[in-house]
Amino acid sequence: MNQPMLNRALTWTGLVLGLVALGLQFSISIPAYMANGMGLPAALVQFFSFFTILTNITITLIYLSALAGWSWLNWFRAPKTRAMMVGVMMLVMIFYHVLLRPIWQPEGLFLVCDYLLHYAAPILFALWWGVTQKHGTVDYADAPAMLVPPLIYLAYVMARGALTNAYPYPTLNAFELGYGQVALNVVMVAIGLSILYLITIGIDRALARRLATS
Repeated sequence: MNQPMLNRALTWTGLVLGLVALGLQFSISIPAYMANGMGLPAALVQFFSFFTILTNITITLIYLSALAGWSWLNWFRAPKTRAMMVGVMMLVMIFYHVLLRPIWQPEGLFLVCDYLLHYAAPILFALWWGVTQKHGTVDYADAPAMLVPPLIYLAYVMARGALTNAYPYPTLNAFELGYGQVALNVVMVAIGLSILYLITIGIDRALARRLATS
């Protein structure tokens, strides 16, 4: 298989995986929330308040941006955006595996979705980025700007939690942990994400050098 065919195959695989996993998660989560007493609007807000959902939507749109020329997808085509999402998706996988999996025991289709969204999607996206993308345009100085979208998400989650006492992740539950512990948790995650960004940028630069000498 030549490189253009491989690139297209990986892109379509990522797009289909994202659509299937997100669609399946939506189809089982919304009824479950409503069965627990939520109305449809509250169930939708709850669903779209999970970092895993938002990040998987983002990489699905990145795959779409590689296949379609629509101008509204330009942000998703930017090399910095795509490199940022490699680090973010690695965080999604590590955070789930280390902190959430030991305390969350899903079954059936919920388990399938968890593996698709937390393992398959991050690994495939990192592979897609490494194999299909041009490298060498992202710099270490871009790392601080890459923290802005996750911080915006954090601000939303904490504001919503202060109003509703509903937090998507136990590590952010200020009602139970207190804001001091939550702040410490956030700093630790931010440091971890920064390290993942630096690793991603380092890999990007290494791939660029390798391609330049090949």
